[in-house]
Amino acid sequence: MLRQPYFLFTGLVLILGWSAVALGFNMSFTWWVHQLGNNSFDDFFIHFSALAEWALILAAASIALIRDWKRGLWMGLALGIQALLVAGIKSALNAPRPIEINAQLVRLIPHLEIHHWQAFPSGHTAVGFFTMGWLALNYPDKYNHKRMVAAILAILAIGIGYSRMYLAQHSLIDVCAGGSLALILLTLSDHFGRKLNIHE
Repeated sequence: MLRQPYFLFTGLVLILGWSAVALGFNMSFTWWVHQLGNNSFDDFFIHFSALAEWALILAAASIALIRDWKRGLWMGLALGIQALLVAGIKSALNAPRPIEINAQLVRLIPHLEIHHWQAFPSGHTAVGFFTMGWLALNYPDKYNHKRMVAAILAILAIGIGYSRMYLAQHSLIDVCAGGSLALILLTLSDHFGRKLNIHE
């Protein structure tokens, strides 16, 4: 399993993110990432961010079902619980998105609809961290390059979170919350999956 490399890399990044939030750099870091944007990268990050809407879910689910249908269904259940939790928290808090915090700092990106509310936590980031983590945890032990695969999956997950700030759809705290929630649920689903003999 790739539990340690994937969780070590993503966990370290989340700790750094939460530390920046605690030190009061939530919006300043968010604006810094957003202002790094230019026309060359705008389309890339729009499409990259959209991967967390369906593509990553379908890819992870397909691989999980092909390897072991029980694991695949368990992953789907855990991901469904995560989606309900994210939606419930978003609705309950109805936190403002960056454009509501300071509209003057938001770059208008062509073909991008900027959302205004229900920012916390980032659902895209949660999906990215969960699906990539699931693939890391279920990467066959007999295959080589485990650490490299774990690093690539972690970079993809972190990249989804970065894209949400780049597009001014979320702030740093939203992204950290989405990633943290995903890692917690991923850990719990893996633990109980083993208790129930769903995972060998």
